[in-house]
Amino acid sequence: MDKMLWEDRPSQISNFWIYLLFFWTIIPPIIVYLNTRFTKYELDSQRLIIKKGILSQSIEETELYRVKDYSILKPLFLRLFGLGNLVLTTSDKTNKYVTLKAIKDVEKIKDLVRTHVEKARKRTGTKEVDFE
Repeated sequence: MDKMLWEDRPSQISNFWIYLLFFWTIIPPIIVYLNTRFTKYELDSQRLIIKKGILSQSIEETELYRVKDYSILKPLFLRLFGLGNLVLTTSDKTNKYVTLKAIKDVEKIKDLVRTHVEKARKRTGTKEVDFE
């Protein structure tokens, strides 16, 4: 197994509006809380792994050499808490967009991913070519 470079979970702040709108009931806030709590992001030198699931788990792996582009979205509410969303555009057929929601230090994480994407491309000899 490769060395883990970064791991984190989405912030519960991203669920603020659900908590606020459904404070009078218990089920939706608990479901949203658990969905966020049981989502985990992991980055190693070769892939980005997203693990999701409360009772059963799904694991999505994206090979770093497949990442084509990076976007950072920082809505005002997330910016107030120093959070942002990182959206990766990939050449993967099943997972064209990978979104890491409500993460801390989103710009540093984007740079970390970018650095390791370049290393993965050099290691595998992969070149990015766009056909139009």
